[in-house]
Amino acid sequence: MTPATQFPEPTVAALELSRKLAAHIRDDIERAGGWIDFSRYMQLALYAPGLGYYSAGSTKLGPGGDFVTAPELGDFLGRALAVQLAPALAAVEEPVILELGAGTGSLASQVLTALEALGERRVQYRILEPSADFRARQERALRAFGARIEWLDALPSGPFEGAVLANEVLDALPVTRFIKKADGVLPVGVVVRGNDFAWAEGSAEPRLSVAVAAIEGELGQPLAEGYCSEINMALPAWLESVAAVLERGVLLLCDYGLVRREYYHPERSTGTLICHYRHRAHANPFARPGLEDITAWVDFSACAQAADDAGLDVAGFTTQAQFLLATLAAAPAPLAVEPSSAREIAALKTMVLPGEMGERFKVLMLEKGDSRQKLPGRDLRDRL
Repeated sequence: MTPATQFPEPTVAALELSRKLAAHIRDDIERAGGWIDFSRYMQLALYAPGLGYYSAGSTKLGPGGDFVTAPELGDFLGRALAVQLAPALAAVEEPVILELGAGTGSLASQVLTALEALGERRVQYRILEPSADFRARQERALRAFGARIEWLDALPSGPFEGAVLANEVLDALPVTRFIKKADGVLPVGVVVRGNDFAWAEGSAEPRLSVAVAAIEGELGQPLAEGYCSEINMALPAWLESVAAVLERGVLLLCDYGLVRREYYHPERSTGTLICHYRHRAHANPFARPGLEDITAWVDFSACAQAADDAGLDVAGFTTQAQFLLATLAAAPAPLAVEPSSAREIAALKTMVLPGEMGERFKVLMLEKGDSRQKLPGRDLRDRL
């Protein structure tokens, strides 16, 4: 984590935007009686119209932004996903790929280019993008693909066959923060304290208490008193809504995260919440509202449970390193692993080395219908 004194100073315009968002959040807290759940704070900080981190126009990805994703480093993930998806797409008459939160459009471009190299040119590529800034960048980046790209303002009204992609989407879904007390579980939310926001415990909520008790049951032991972490209460509904629009095909989730027994490990007693500002990580989500990313690691065991409830089969689970190396090693010549420059070699190392993205990032494949897909790499489903 980076000490607060080492953060670059925001511009005057950025500070003004942050002040407006902070005022908007303070009004929301006042209307709620002085306390809001952290999931509400995170929702506003990231997505408040015209003010939130993903709704305003600041640069988020790349050297001038706050963080970098695998597609910004190189096309290895896009190529691997294309190889993985090609059989499922070939099996349907009108294949569709729906990408949720497409960032700069790099992944979409990489996937479509790789599919063309494999002879698949029928795919209609749909993008559901909540950020107006990202959508504008995608429109410029994907111009060459013409009418094959379609932008959506909501999930499709009717089901389609093909695939759904979500790369670093789940970590940005608002989470509820909780603390284990001697007499139960309390939500940890947000209040106004002076001119700043601060953490504060709320009243017990039966739904949250039941959810945490279920986690403890699966762990086989209670969480210690004072244990603080996160839980994504909206995940089941989110995954159910996505599953409902996929008639047949696969859903690929790529993100940084853990299985449940690692997520709620006794030594991880302060949770997984992390913020990114100008490529520096810290743990204070109140520092610069609207100017920094706020995320929580993904509980992939929760994803698997929600998938089962939504009528999806867990067809594969592995690390990003395993997926990339196994897929591209067996890929046809145009898409095989052949880094030819120092930049490509460095990018591939970042994506696969254990100390970088390789082990922290996972790939979860969910299936609807009998596509008989297999996820390359070591099968880690027994850990879920």
